[in-house]
Amino acid sequence: MIRINLIRGRRKKRKELDINAAYLVLPLLILAGLFMFHRMETNRIKELETDIVRKNAEIERLKKEIGEVEKFKLRKAELLRKVDIISNLQRGRTLPMRVFETVSASIPEKCWIDRMEMKGTQVSLSGVALNNHTIANFMTALGQSGRFQNVALGSADQTTVMGVKLMKFNLTFEMMPG
Repeated sequence: MIRINLIRGRRKKRKELDINAAYLVLPLLILAGLFMFHRMETNRIKELETDIVRKNAEIERLKKEIGEVEKFKLRKAELLRKVDIISNLQRGRTLPMRVFETVSASIPEKCWIDRMEMKGTQVSLSGVALNNHTIANFMTALGQSGRFQNVALGSADQTTVMGVKLMKFNLTFEMMPG
């Protein structure tokens, strides 16, 4: 015989979307998303802040190095200035000697120098000679020495020294550059 069970058995209920659960889950999902976004941005901000601190420390280190470089540049400029001063003094020390040497080699007999003065490249001297011809020979020798240019006679006057008639003269000339 056929049996028919009229008692309803357990049936699986169809799941329906519970609207109350949706109202609860949706804000939780939004809050979770906001929380994750906040965490990511907070971590990013912390990374950027540590990067800023690192970069500022690097800037301070580089400023110190730049300061040291500037000190070295100033020291170098000071040393170069001192070297220039020393070389100018060396040149200035030997220059009068060369001028005296050249003048003494150019002085003819019967010509005497009383005074010699150097101002920069300009040299002026005064002295006495036996005659005008001796002064002319002296001027020619100075011009041909290769160290002097623009040899000019300032004055030549007759004077008497210990009963001897001599010519008192003044000369000016320039030292050649180099």
